[in-house]
Amino acid sequence: MTNIKYLIPLLCVLFVGCTNTSNKENFAYQFIKPIPADKSLFNGDLRGLNATTLPALFSFTDFNWKERTLTFTAYSIDRYDSTEIAKLQIGDTILFRNDTIIVSKIEKGRYLTINGGIENGGVELAAYEGGTYRVQLMDDHPQYSELGKVQLPLSDTFTIIDCGDNPEDPYDTIRTNHKQRLENMKEYKHDFIELNTRVKIENGKITNITRNWIP
Repeated sequence: MTNIKYLIPLLCVLFVGCTNTSNKENFAYQFIKPIPADKSLFNGDLRGLNATTLPALFSFTDFNWKERTLTFTAYSIDRYDSTEIAKLQIGDTILFRNDTIIVSKIEKGRYLTINGGIENGGVELAAYEGGTYRVQLMDDHPQYSELGKVQLPLSDTFTIIDCGDNPEDPYDTIRTNHKQRLENMKEYKHDFIELNTRVKIENGKITNITRNWIP
């Protein structure tokens, strides 16, 4: 027969042990996604674009010089909220190129490197404007998302600022004879891409296109 004076302490130990397991700390992991493109810039309709500068893709044949319009594909740069990135911890998940990456390693330096960077199945982030981070790809390029295709009119003061063939070459400012100047460019410069081209829009019209030199 079990002595009651030994049974009572044993029951207390078992009870305390069970209750302590419920005090284990639970972590709330984040699922971090890129910030949606600011639809307020155009109210969901690209034809309403105003007071903004966007990455763009088009060819010189997409200009309609008779109607003075340009048809182009607009892009946005993928950005992440710096508040969420500041709280990043092992076990969090980040969405990159529609792929989910579970964070297993974080390295802080010039860039924030997650899981060894892109070459190792991870991603690198760089501080960006407006309290955000952007993806850091090869040759310092960001990650882009397509917004859609749109046709917009050219302003009366429409200007093209174009880079030279080499990074040290001066920029060429084209204010008149746009059609002729574009047609006379070298063939490889007939296409403008989102990596190096920015379209500035004011009052619903394109006022400037700038193409920067890239590697």
